[in-house]
Amino acid sequence: MLRDVVETDLPIFFEQQLDPESSLMAAFPPRKEWTDFLAHWTKVLGDATCCKQTIVWNERVVGNIGSWPQEQRRLIGYWIGRKYWGRGIATSALAEYLGHDRARPLHAFVAAHNVGSIRVLEKSGFVRAGEAEARPDGVEEYLYRLG
Repeated sequence: MLRDVVETDLPIFFEQQLDPESSLMAAFPPRKEWTDFLAHWTKVLGDATCCKQTIVWNERVVGNIGSWPQEQRRLIGYWIGRKYWGRGIATSALAEYLGHDRARPLHAFVAAHNVGSIRVLEKSGFVRAGEAEARPDGVEEYLYRLG
């Protein structure tokens, strides 16, 4: 289900993050210009401290998952294309990823309204590390922790 990210995955990731409903659920603004998106992924792919994997389901690229250091924490995040939601793909991908990336503790920020992602994290053993906090843009999010 997981494999290394290759260049041909990037156009798929780009289209997935442009989906307005997906961006709303993730509470993350899309990079609307290909050049901005490509610059971001070029940086990610060149950074050895970032672990990144493509999620493949039924021989299709359905999303990505990865972890990276940020502000004294190791964060984890994942993105599943909207047409693949509700099939247990995120839960399976996260379980597989956690078997490979043994860094602990791992942290994840999740928008308070993203019930599906909260369930994915909790099924994988993450626990809420406090009350919801509002970001500068007004979105409330929780911090989850594993290990």
